[in-house]
Amino acid sequence: MAPFQLPNVLIYLTGVIRPKLLRPHIRVPSITQVDFRSLKKQGYNAVVVDKDNCLTLPNRDEIYPPYQTAWNDLLEIFEPGRVLIVSNSAGTRKDPGGIAAESVSLSLRAPILIHSQNKPGCSRSIISYFKGQLGQPITNRKRIIQGSEKVWKDEQEDEKMLWERWEDEVVQKPLLGYSQDPTSARKGDRVVVERTTPNPISESAGEYSKQSKEVGVEVEVDDLKILVIGDRLFTDTLLSHRLSLHLPKRKEEAVLPSVLSIYTTSLPQPKDVRILRWIEERLSKSQTQPLPGNFRYRFISKSPEEEEANRQISDKEIKRNSLVEALRWLTPSRWREFDKSLPPLTIHPKSWKPLPVLVGVSKSFVYAIVLLVRYGMRGAKKIQGHIKKQIELAKAKAKRIEREKAEESKQEQGVIRHERI
Repeated sequence: MAPFQLPNVLIYLTGVIRPKLLRPHIRVPSITQVDFRSLKKQGYNAVVVDKDNCLTLPNRDEIYPPYQTAWNDLLEIFEPGRVLIVSNSAGTRKDPGGIAAESVSLSLRAPILIHSQNKPGCSRSIISYFKGQLGQPITNRKRIIQGSEKVWKDEQEDEKMLWERWEDEVVQKPLLGYSQDPTSARKGDRVVVERTTPNPISESAGEYSKQSKEVGVEVEVDDLKILVIGDRLFTDTLLSHRLSLHLPKRKEEAVLPSVLSIYTTSLPQPKDVRILRWIEERLSKSQTQPLPGNFRYRFISKSPEEEEANRQISDKEIKRNSLVEALRWLTPSRWREFDKSLPPLTIHPKSWKPLPVLVGVSKSFVYAIVLLVRYGMRGAKKIQGHIKKQIELAKAKAKRIEREKAEESKQEQGVIRHERI
């Protein structure tokens, strides 16, 4: 029974409540360390791969150059159409018209899923694609070719109708005029004109449809074994769990899972959503799900000893770097760097994510406090000057009153002396 299509908020909540769901089966620095031929031999026949920071740089269409060879091997090992790109940027509501999706598909030479619900909530669409229920992959280029072919056919039909009308009304009509031999009809030569013109549009469309037919291969759900490759635990690893719910469970412990999640840790652009990645690592405790035997080391190009040594070194570096990184938050330069790493708040395409909004609100709050302090100090200085001025005026007035009183007392004393005399 297929699971319900839950909103992403509830799926994220399940990852928080059950952190084990955030643990991938394999951790590798990048796709260059994955042995896809061994995975193919184990029966995996479908690949779901993320785009940003896994194949390309964020907001770029071309493959990241160090991953070019591994990507070519992946496309060569698996059948056409069995590698599906699922991104939360291209092919979503942020990509109106699917322009970015078509550009990415042409650049990476693989189909990209158009989905209304972001990962990990699009598992049903992915299963429908691999079952062949979404139809053949189509692009705007193919639509243009099909439209041009339809116009060309309409022109050919109109031209054919005109020629039939010409033959009916002109060629096949009796000859008008005087005939010297009324007993015999005049025989003339009839020339049949046939015009054949090649149609390059139909030929190219036929080649394209032939390629599309090769891509659209129907596979039963029981035969599906999917690889999910990505750089995010909350999206790609949870997506692998959602996909596994659509496939039949395997009771044998010695059998590999029907959906294998591969988590890439070496990011070409590591400044992308650092806080969310930190939360993911803390919830998953940087651990992986168990696999039977030593299958994990068969699928990566490093030996277990090298992997364990590298893991210990990386753990020490993570602890040391985490302490240094925590202390760097006390410096203004770190906050400026963090501010520059955030995407701008734009309306079209929409980028109203929680983190940029929180930072924008906090910046506005700090700016308001700065304005209040600045103009408050100016107002305090003006009030202080006004108070000083009033005090000086009061003192001057008091002195004037005392002076007047002293003069009045002197005058009174002079009058009294004059009266005595």
